[in-house]
Amino acid sequence: MRHLLCTLLWSLSAYGAPSEAVVKSQNTIDKSAVIRTKEGQELKVSLGDGDTQITWQGRSIRGVLTPGADRPSLSSIFPNDLEELRRVAEVSEALHRETLDKGRLVTRMPNDLMPNMALWDQSARLVMKKDFLGSPLALNFVFTSCRSARMCPASTACMKQLGDLLAKQPSASKVRLITITFDPETDSPGVLQTYAKGYGIDFVRHSLLTGDPAQIKDLMRHYGIQTLRDDGTIVHNAALLLISAEGRIIQRREGASFDAEDVAQVLVREAARK
Repeated sequence: MRHLLCTLLWSLSAYGAPSEAVVKSQNTIDKSAVIRTKEGQELKVSLGDGDTQITWQGRSIRGVLTPGADRPSLSSIFPNDLEELRRVAEVSEALHRETLDKGRLVTRMPNDLMPNMALWDQSARLVMKKDFLGSPLALNFVFTSCRSARMCPASTACMKQLGDLLAKQPSASKVRLITITFDPETDSPGVLQTYAKGYGIDFVRHSLLTGDPAQIKDLMRHYGIQTLRDDGTIVHNAALLLISAEGRIIQRREGASFDAEDVAQVLVREAARK
């Protein structure tokens, strides 16, 4: 467990020079924060638009410091609370053992239970499978820098349309939507925050998740999502998973785009069944 926790601490910031700090104060007006580094130095740093919308004040964080003309900027911010990291590491370790045990039969099909997870949402709140049980779900995978209009942007647009349709039906108030990034090295909570707001996504219903790259890799295998890095981007397949309130997969729909009205009807019927 200790080794996995150390690996997790490293992997969340492996793509840049990592810095550990505590956020002492945060100013949403000038998009800044005062942090105390691990070495005890206090710095005023600039935050990106997405991180400005997240309450980091008082939290232990890990991010990438970049020099700037007026002040350094802090980006790629992830929570660095040891208790949260311990919980993530426990789930990652158990899921990886399960992945290895299942071998070629790892992909989950209709009637199978969804795997456990421990990831951070677009508000940097740690969420787990248990937080979504009791609500029918629609789940997909994207990455925010996807350049293919027919893939991630199309899938996110369909999820937005699905959320809008569900919002019009009081009986669907408990239906939840989940989007997991398969590029956690880039898609921090702040990046997901900016991405979601660009689509007008309602965070009350729709959670965008990121976190431990190893855990996400295993989740992708369990949900049948395959990727290949090629020419500076990620080539991938796409699917939408519909999941019951008990956490059991109802349907798997292949492809990035889907009929939002039809999916909404399935989820409303599932919600009424409870």
